[in-house]
Amino acid sequence: MPNRVRSDSPISSNAQTEVAQPTSERVDPKLLLAIVATGLMAFIGILTETMTNVLFPTLMAEFHIGTAVVQWLTTGYLLVVSIVTPLSSYLNHRFTLKTSFIVAVVLCIAGLLLAALAVNFPMLMIARILQGAGTGVALPLMFNIILEQSPRSRLGLLMGVGNMVCAIAPALGPTVGGVGVAAIGWRWMFAILIPFLVIAGIVGIMTIRQPRPTEHVHFHWAQLILLIAGFVAFAFALDRFGGAITALTANEHNAIGMLLLAIGLLVVSVAALVWFAVASKRSSDPLIHMGVLRSVPFRWHLLAYVTLEGVTIGFGYLIPNLSQLGFDATSTVAGLLILPGALLGAVLAPVGGALLDRFGPMRPILSTMALAIVGILLMLLLVRLSASVWMICVGYIAYMVGFSMAYPNTMTAGMSVIPASMQPDGNAMFSTFQQLAGAVGTTVMSICLGVAQAGHSITADKAAFAAAMQRGGHVAFIVLLVVFLGAFLANIRAFAARRTA
Repeated sequence: MPNRVRSDSPISSNAQTEVAQPTSERVDPKLLLAIVATGLMAFIGILTETMTNVLFPTLMAEFHIGTAVVQWLTTGYLLVVSIVTPLSSYLNHRFTLKTSFIVAVVLCIAGLLLAALAVNFPMLMIARILQGAGTGVALPLMFNIILEQSPRSRLGLLMGVGNMVCAIAPALGPTVGGVGVAAIGWRWMFAILIPFLVIAGIVGIMTIRQPRPTEHVHFHWAQLILLIAGFVAFAFALDRFGGAITALTANEHNAIGMLLLAIGLLVVSVAALVWFAVASKRSSDPLIHMGVLRSVPFRWHLLAYVTLEGVTIGFGYLIPNLSQLGFDATSTVAGLLILPGALLGAVLAPVGGALLDRFGPMRPILSTMALAIVGILLMLLLVRLSASVWMICVGYIAYMVGFSMAYPNTMTAGMSVIPASMQPDGNAMFSTFQQLAGAVGTTVMSICLGVAQAGHSITADKAAFAAAMQRGGHVAFIVLLVVFLGAFLANIRAFAARRTA
C-alpha cells in the first residue's frame, strides 16, 4: 500500500525520506552540476522537438514532401523517446548513471551531426531517431538523479528545476526555430547545438556520482517488442485516423478504407499493450512494475501530467503554424509569439516547486492551473475575433505562467505517494506517457488544421485558405481547452483520493 501523504501538507512522506539519500539538507554543488548536465541534454532534445515544427514549411519545399510526411520528424522522434524511456528502470539498475549518460551524449551528438549533414528526408528521419533515443535515455536519467540524491526538503524545488526543462524547452522551440531558420538556415540550427552537448558531456562525466551498486537484472526482449508494437501501431492509427477525417471532409473515395485501417491499427495497439501489461504483471523483474498503478492518487496525477504535456506540445505546434498559415506571419514572428511566455515560465517553474515545499501540492497546483485556463480562454476569444497574432501572445503568457508552476508539481505530487522502491518505475511511467502524449498532441493539432485545409489551396486562393485555417485554429483551441479541463479534474480527483488513502 502506498505511503500516505496529505494533499494539503508539504511532501514529507516516508517515500521521500527513503529517496533522499543525503542526510544533509544542503544541496551539493556536484549534484547541481549533474542535474544541469543531464538537464541540458534533455533540454536540447526536447527543444529540437518543437523547433522542427517551425521548419516544416522550409523542409516541405526543400524535400518536396507534404504535411502528412514531414510531421513524422516530430511524431517519429516522440515515438522513439516513448519507446526508449521505459528502459530507464532497467538501465538504472543494470548500468552506472555515468555509463547511461555517455551513451545518451553520443546518440544525441550523432543525431544532430547527421541532421546538419542531411541531403534528403530519410537521412533527416534517421537523425531524428538517433536524437529520440538519446533523449529517451537522458530525460529519465535526470529525474532519477534528482529523486535519488536530493535532500527531501529541496525535492520540490529541484523537481521544479527538472520539470522546467520539460515545460520550457517545447515552448522555446518555435522561437529558436523561427528566428534561427531565417538567420542561419535549418542545417545550422542543428549543428549549433552540438557544442552545448559537448559541454554538458564534460560536466556530466566530472560530476555524476553513483549512489548505489549496479545489479545484474534480466532484460525482457518480449516485453520490449510488445511495447514497441503497441506504441507504433497507436501512432500510425492516429495518423491514419487523421487522414480518414481529412479524406471524408474532401469527399475522397478512400476515406472508409483509411478509417478501417485506423481502427485495425488501434485494435493491434490495445492488444499489444494489454499483453505487455499482463506479461509485466507475471514477471518477477519486468521492464516497468505495473504495480505502481495500484495507487489511485498516482494514476490520477499521471493522467493529469501527461494531459498537460499533450496540451502544451499541441500549443507548440498550433500557434506557429496557425500564425503563419492563418494570419500570414513570418517564421520569425511565429517563433517570437512563444518567447515571452516561455521565458516567464522558465523563471517561475522553480518558484512553483518552492511553493510546494512550503504549502504542499494542492493549492499551488489547482490555483496555477486555473490561471492557465484563463489564458486558454483568452487565446480562444482572440482567435475567434481574428485579432492580431501578437494579442494571442498575451493569452499564451497567462497560460505558461500557470502551466509552468502546475506541471512539475503534478509529477512531484504523484511520485510522493508511491514507495521508494518503485520510484524508478514511477519515473519511467511519467516520462514514457509524457512523450506519447506529446506525439498525440502534435497529431491531433495536425488533424484539426488538416481538416481545415481540405478543399482549399494556399496558391489558388490565399485569403480563403487563411480563413479556413483560422476556423481550424478555433476548433483546435476548443479541443485543447476541453483536454486541459480534463487534466484539472484529474488533479482534483487525485487530491480527493489522497485524503481518503
